[in-house]
Amino acid sequence: MYVLPFSMGPIGSPMSQIGVQLTDSPYVVVNMRHHARIGLPVYAEIDKDYKRVVPCMHSVGAPLAPGQEDVPWPCNKEKYIVHFPETREIWSYGSAMGNALLGKKCFALRIASNIARDEGWMAEHMLIVGVENPQGEKTYVTAAFPSACGKTNFAMLIPRRLRRMESLDG
Repeated sequence: MYVLPFSMGPIGSPMSQIGVQLTDSPYVVVNMRHHARIGLPVYAEIDKDYKRVVPCMHSVGAPLAPGQEDVPWPCNKEKYIVHFPETREIWSYGSAMGNALLGKKCFALRIASNIARDEGWMAEHMLIVGVENPQGEKTYVTAAFPSACGKTNFAMLIPRRLRRMESLDG
């Protein structure tokens, strides 16, 4: 099992939301690294005790029987994703794919919509991102996009030139 503290937004920002996902999937751990800010700095935010922490429980739902060999992509035929907006909890069972990344759809929209209603703000499929060309000119893109169109992937993109420079430095 993995315990994955995550921040939806910059760590320390008053607008960011905090969650902790318990999962049995290494896929979830690796992919949440791309879709949220994770790790020890999030625990420091939790320790400040001024933000609600949304608990998220996920299992691929494929326990191994004694002597059974593991498979590369375990999941259960039955899948459940349950949101508890009143208590701000998310439970997921059986999924080994994108729906297992509970910080994205489940928290960022469904639970956040309830938090937003209670606190007087709005949660929606929106994107505001600055894109910088190699000459340093920054262009901002703002839009409302549908689900599964690549907003998060676009926002988390590291340009190839920058990635190459980082690999030379590290």
